[in-house]
Amino acid sequence: MRLRVAGAVAVLVLGLGAAGCGSSGGDGAAGGSGRTVVALDTARARLQELVAGTTGALSPAVRYADDAFRAVPHENAARGNDGTAQLTLRRYVLTRISDANRSRLLDQVEAYWKGRGYTLNEGGSADEISAAAPDGTGVTVTIGVPGNVTVVADAWVQDPRTTAPFGPAPSPLPTAKDGGPDTMPSFEDPAWS
Repeated sequence: MRLRVAGAVAVLVLGLGAAGCGSSGGDGAAGGSGRTVVALDTARARLQELVAGTTGALSPAVRYADDAFRAVPHENAARGNDGTAQLTLRRYVLTRISDANRSRLLDQVEAYWKGRGYTLNEGGSADEISAAAPDGTGVTVTIGVPGNVTVVADAWVQDPRTTAPFGPAPSPLPTAKDGGPDTMPSFEDPAWS
């Protein structure tokens, strides 16, 4: 239950953050909103690169599982679909991160993002950081309790008219006792746990 609440909060924060993260103007702007709209296949590759780079920056390496890409249509002021959608990719870190190692993890991620030229977003919490890449894509890392980490990358795309434009996750997420996905960390690592 805590993970679902944390996930919902992450989506809300990510959605609010991403709405203001895109570059303005240009041929890719959506309806004057200031969001950069990325081609669907380009967004797919970029989001995979964002989550892979972010978790790849962690030393030592962590175990993880990826969810499917999800597309959520964006509504305009009249509550109608404005033709765009926010495409997201979630990576769940399955290595437990202890309280003592939270700041080290976030420091490693922040250093990687700065080295890539990403703009760090202000106003995060002690357990969450987010950034915008120069191309308008975004990435957020959230650490929950008990030591679960979620990396979410997002981009604005033309609405693909389906919530799962690339089908199911490449490999199924671990399964919980209730039959749903189990994204809680289950691996211990002396360097992180």
